[in-house]
Formats: sequence, C-alpha cells, structure tokens
Amino acid sequence: MIRLYKSDESGAPVAYHEAWVEPQHRRIVEHWGYVGEAGETATHRVHIFGSLEKQFAGVLEGARELGFRELPESAYATLIVEFALTGEGSIADQDKQEDVSDALTEKLGWLGLGYCEEGHVTADTIEICCRVLNVDLAKTTISEALDGSVFADYSRIYQE
Repeated sequence: MIRLYKSDESGAPVAYHEAWVEPQHRRIVEHWGYVGEAGETATHRVHIFGSLEKQFAGVLEGARELGFRELPESAYATLIVEFALTGEGSIADQDKQEDVSDALTEKLGWLGLGYCEEGHVTADTIEICCRVLNVDLAKTTISEALDGSVFADYSRIYQE
C-alpha cells in the first residue's frame, strides 16, 4: 500500500490518495478523498502481460503530479486505545487485540486518518497503537466506532 497526502499552506494533510494491490482479485484498488471523509474508490484490472510495478505506479501518477506525497513517520501522532483486564492476558485477549486493531485500521484507513500497528497484551491491559494525522478527529472517530460495538468496553484513548 502507498498512502499519499496533499497538505494545505500550514503543512496539515487535507487530502489523501492511496492504492494497494489485491492479488487474489488481480486488481489495484485506488482510494482518494479529504482527510476525515470516506472518499471514492476505483479498481483497476492488473494486466497479466504488464509489469505490476509500472501499473501500480501509473495509478498514483496523477496524484503525484497534483502534489500528493508520502508523509514521513514523524507526521503521524500516536494514539493508544486501552482496554483494562481483570486477570492474566489470555488467547481471547490476544484475539480481541487483533480484532480491534483490524477494525480500527479499516475505519481510520477509509477516512484517510491513519492506521493501527500491532498492539500488545500485558497483565492488566490490551493496548492498540494507532498512528494518526489528526488527533482530535481520530479520537472522535475511534470512540464513535467503538461505542455501541462489541468493543465498547475500552477504558481510555490517549495520546502517547
């Protein structure tokens, strides 16, 4: 996956344009929009006799020409979503950590806000690490996604 962003005069990312390959479907998925909004999606069939790298680069060529660029890791802030545990970490807790991480990566990704890295399970918490571009918007998005879901039992969301 390649994520590109266009920034405003202050340097804040305001629009995103990304693409990834789905080899099982022989397609490249392109997704673009404004940060915090779901945006639009298009799919491009991978031509079997063409270079995948060239096809992939071609999908993002227009965005690059418009000034979209990859951001350094330093552009992302870290949010931790924490779940309190009452006992030792278990396999079910590890499964929950993976499920929450996957769900939040999807939610944040479709809004161009960021992604989640692997979290970890300690003796008393499950922690999910989210790398985000807009802390306030991401906190709101994460809490809205979790509230009312099977993951509504989180204890806090905080910036690291």
